[in-house]
Amino acid sequence: MSDYLYYFITCFLIGSLPAGELLTRLKTGKSMLLPGTRNTIAPAKMFEILGIPTGIIVCLFDGLKGFLAVYPVAIFFIGPDPYSQYWAISLGGFLTVLGHCNSLFLGFRGGRGLAPTFGVMVTLLPIPAVIALLLGLWLAFWGLSSKPGALSAAGAMPLLSIAWVIFVKPAEIDYLYVVATMSLWTMWEHRDELFSYMGIKNQYQQPQKPVNAEEPADTKANT
Repeated sequence: MSDYLYYFITCFLIGSLPAGELLTRLKTGKSMLLPGTRNTIAPAKMFEILGIPTGIIVCLFDGLKGFLAVYPVAIFFIGPDPYSQYWAISLGGFLTVLGHCNSLFLGFRGGRGLAPTFGVMVTLLPIPAVIALLLGLWLAFWGLSSKPGALSAAGAMPLLSIAWVIFVKPAEIDYLYVVATMSLWTMWEHRDELFSYMGIKNQYQQPQKPVNAEEPADTKANT
């Protein structure tokens, strides 16, 4: 049982690695965390600050977290056939995303989990995950912004997975549980945008300070 515990702790720590925050501080001396919230800046703003090549590296690294957690790390701790213990793989993947959204190294703040969620999903159900990703990217670049793209990809993933399992791979039905859970988690992390699109005002949403807003003089002196 201790092997499972070590696996779960490792998954959370992998998810907690703040690659984007570290690169942003090294390159600009600023933080990706939005003042007054527990989330990071929007992906579009990240690409604007870091540049497209560095932004892509951050996204790939965050996606790699999910892949590592449910493949080589699972094999190392659980054994050569970790997928026979599907509950462990599912929980490990979820803890990786949870760690990304609540990083131990950032005071339990962090991103919104889309990249590591895709890393987990593409490892378990690659075809539906890639199709959902392409749909999200299409809406992000041709539709409006990354926000509707992320929500649409999260919503499409369980639907595509159901079709995949029913018509192509019935033996992979267990994967639907983690796919559905992570899709719901992604929507929860983007709940403010979802409420906004639905015309519902989230009374718990805190007003955000603009990223480029001027800081008080005493604050600047301490940075």
